[in-house]
Amino acid sequence: VNDNAPSFTSTVQTLYIAESTLPGVRFALSEAADVDIGKNGVSTYKLSLNEHFSLAVHKADDSVSAELVLQKALDREKKPVITMTLTALDGGTPPKSGTSQIIVNVLDNNDNIPVFSESLYKTKISENAPLGTTVIAVSATDADEGLNGEVVYSLRSKDQDRILDMFVIEPQTGIIKVKGNIDFEERKAFEIRVEASDKGQPPMSAHSKVLVEVLDLNDNAPEITVTSLHQTVKEDAAVGTVVALVSVLDKDGGKNGDVKVRIKNYVPFKLETNYKNYYSLLVDGPLDRENVSNYNLTIVANDDGTPQLSSMSRVSIIISDVNDNAPLFSDDVINVYVKENSAVGAVLKRVTATDADSEQNSK
Repeated sequence: VNDNAPSFTSTVQTLYIAESTLPGVRFALSEAADVDIGKNGVSTYKLSLNEHFSLAVHKADDSVSAELVLQKALDREKKPVITMTLTALDGGTPPKSGTSQIIVNVLDNNDNIPVFSESLYKTKISENAPLGTTVIAVSATDADEGLNGEVVYSLRSKDQDRILDMFVIEPQTGIIKVKGNIDFEERKAFEIRVEASDKGQPPMSAHSKVLVEVLDLNDNAPEITVTSLHQTVKEDAAVGTVVALVSVLDKDGGKNGDVKVRIKNYVPFKLETNYKNYYSLLVDGPLDRENVSNYNLTIVANDDGTPQLSSMSRVSIIISDVNDNAPLFSDDVINVYVKENSAVGAVLKRVTATDADSEQNSK
């Protein structure tokens, strides 16, 4: 009499199946036992509804067995564990049944590449940043597990040798740090190519870019260059005569590179702008060599940066003589007293005249 239900020795059956397993592969299952005989014994098996597996039932003589058949490819990242119920039915009327739970653990394959949180990272950093300063932290995740999901970061070695001299990345954290001296005047931006690789065999990699904008600091003082057009300037030079050319260069950018130029001391000369940062040094008043024969000018250049930087250049201008002075006697009228009977050739008096000019103009 059908007074016994089928039963499984294992109420839970655990299977481990790699996610790379192809559909059609079969997996043996534990059989159920029924102490009844004949048609009251185990007659068939049924599997609870699921999208990945079906059941193949085999009947041979008085035994009935079942195999699990993979119908649809597994994906551990979508469903790492699949739980089903296997039911054994006998042939009695009404039929009795017993169940066993099937737990399929999907084993990981390295079938996912790392994914960066951003395809393009952007950041800014000041020039002259100390070595070891953190620039930015990149992050990538891998949907695989274990070594297949562990991500290691590196900077690509191809086509960016200069980058490897300037920056370094921590392999485990993805933190990019300053390795070399960053100079705005040398380079205003960097494009760093970052690679994230997992530890699978073979490893899979992904790439991202980091754009680093360098912020200018006012670390360069203006540079003054003076080009004299004449060794000397004649004292009768007209107002507006060009004496020298002055150029100013500041390697900084923006306000840090905007420069104002002036003559510090009071002299009969002035600076006139030709075009940006280029000037002419002009005569701006009457010159008189007999009063001042040499002028020492101090040209000062200040930028608009914070803190403000400045530089000075000293220019010596020699005034050359023009014959603009007549000789002068010491007296307008010279009285000479002569003794009678003075010998022929005796010196009566010495007369002298002076000339304020120089060299030939004064002889």
